[in-house]
Amino acid sequence: MSMAKRQRRTPEAAKFAILDAAERRLHDDGPEGVRIQRIATDLNITDAAVHYHFGTREALMDALLRRIGRRLVDDIESTIQKWAPDQIDVAALGRLFQRTYADERAAKLALWLSVAGHRPKGSGMLKPLVERVHRARLESARKAKRTAPRISSTQFSIALLSAAHMLAAMSGEALMASVSEDPAGLDQRDFLDFAVKLIARHLAEG
Repeated sequence: MSMAKRQRRTPEAAKFAILDAAERRLHDDGPEGVRIQRIATDLNITDAAVHYHFGTREALMDALLRRIGRRLVDDIESTIQKWAPDQIDVAALGRLFQRTYADERAAKLALWLSVAGHRPKGSGMLKPLVERVHRARLESARKAKRTAPRISSTQFSIALLSAAHMLAAMSGEALMASVSEDPAGLDQRDFLDFAVKLIARHLAEG
């Protein structure tokens, strides 16, 4: 039985293909499924080829997390461009965080990297969002002749929105079980809706 012929790719195309394969593994099997050997097999390349482009498994996981993060940033930018000057659609932001952290498995990937000892430097990934939300709050306060809100209040609100969705994606069932002996009636979606409403109210009230 002959082996399938390996496909030649440019370095850029090879890295893209490896990340695509890694993301499929992440979606299907979780972080534990993102392994050099499995990805090499999926692409019919050698383990050495994957190591050549990314070095270690941890570096590949970090690159994958950054890729998903960049996609989130792009989606946030596309969303906030459609807002009116004083508009803040917290529910829309919540849906983006939900998709990234839960559906795309970014929260569990971030947890895996943290347990592995990876300490990413602060990237300011959500800084443009904070600035846009804060401008809307300032405009709303100006119209209502209220005291201008502090930037730290906006930063904390966006951090809390992100954290709530990340924690729910990581361990939502355990989170619900921590507050009730019978958590069957506590739905994660209801918890996130509750968090979104609280944050939206705070941002609106200044």
